[in-house]
Amino acid sequence: MDIAVLEKEIDDVSIAFYQNREQEGLEKVGALLPKLKIVTDALLEVRDEDEQQILFFISMMYQNFNRAYEQKDMLGMADCLQEYAAPIAALYRLKY
Repeated sequence: MDIAVLEKEIDDVSIAFYQNREQEGLEKVGALLPKLKIVTDALLEVRDEDEQQILFFISMMYQNFNRAYEQKDMLGMADCLQEYAAPIAALYRLKY
């Protein structure tokens, strides 16, 4: 997984949502989420002292993203990507 590409995609999707380009953002997030799942699955396999905190953080990301998606809250989805997905990508970079 090229994490730099993933980080750029997270930023691109967030920008699309922040700029009210809803259709573009939704199309891009559809391609982003499977890649993000690969990263989160890999992080969940790491067995170390941060395991519970990582699990909680990933869980919060998916819960907040789902809530924003269900409410069609584009800014909420963008915020979630920046507050959770970007740090998760950075953590993946550190662990792998």
